[in-house]
Amino acid sequence: MIGPLLRLYPRRYRLEAGEEILAVYRESVDGAPAVDRLREAADITGHALRMRLGVTSSSAAGRLLAEASPQVAGVAAAYCGLCLSRWYVAASLSPAFPPLDADSWTVRLFMSALVVVGTVTALTSRWRAGVWTAVVGLVALAVATVVSGPAFGDPVVTPLMALLAALALAAAPPDLPPEARDRATAGVTAAAVWVPVTALYAGVLPVSTDYGLWPLLVLVACGAGRALRQRSFVMVRAAAMVVACPLFLAYAHTVGP
Repeated sequence: MIGPLLRLYPRRYRLEAGEEILAVYRESVDGAPAVDRLREAADITGHALRMRLGVTSSSAAGRLLAEASPQVAGVAAAYCGLCLSRWYVAASLSPAFPPLDADSWTVRLFMSALVVVGTVTALTSRWRAGVWTAVVGLVALAVATVVSGPAFGDPVVTPLMALLAALALAAAPPDLPPEARDRATAGVTAAAVWVPVTALYAGVLPVSTDYGLWPLLVLVACGAGRALRQRSFVMVRAAAMVVACPLFLAYAHTVGP
């Protein structure tokens, strides 16, 4: 299994460090359960692809993704949380609560829940485990959206934005985990998006227009606040905000004002 994964590394790096990577892998999975083997294989795959693409902790692209990763997680949490809220409010207002059938639409709902669980885990406690949970959920969500067609989101824009978010999370260098303050800011951003829009869905707030752009406005406001706290990082944090916004663009495109 490990042989084909090593081929993902650039040839020069594979020749220099391939034997060492193989030895470390064999030692780490010796007698380990299948889940641990898959986790180690996933780590090697991610590292190889980051090396291939030049997205490492020493590169500008890697540092940008590390800066953007907590915001990407917060955006994914808010977006998928809104998908669940919209479904629950609509279902609860119907005379009979609709059953969840074994179809792509139901898969999309469950994957939205998985993304929420993963992103909340990443932002509050276990960053690495939460990120990979969210990545799996985003990829499956994208596939389910394509299969379900226009019934739940745009069948082109929505899955593309979900895959971009998954790629941004997966490609962020694991040796540059976000600080607690950045995780907290991302969590506040997600809450500031999810709470009022969910209230709108439920008919609690006396506002009924322009909420399609609300998530983007919140993201811009929080990004501007982070940039102004450290003016020397204005450009980096502005770029990180752009990296984080795809799912909110999909929301604005689908929901609209």
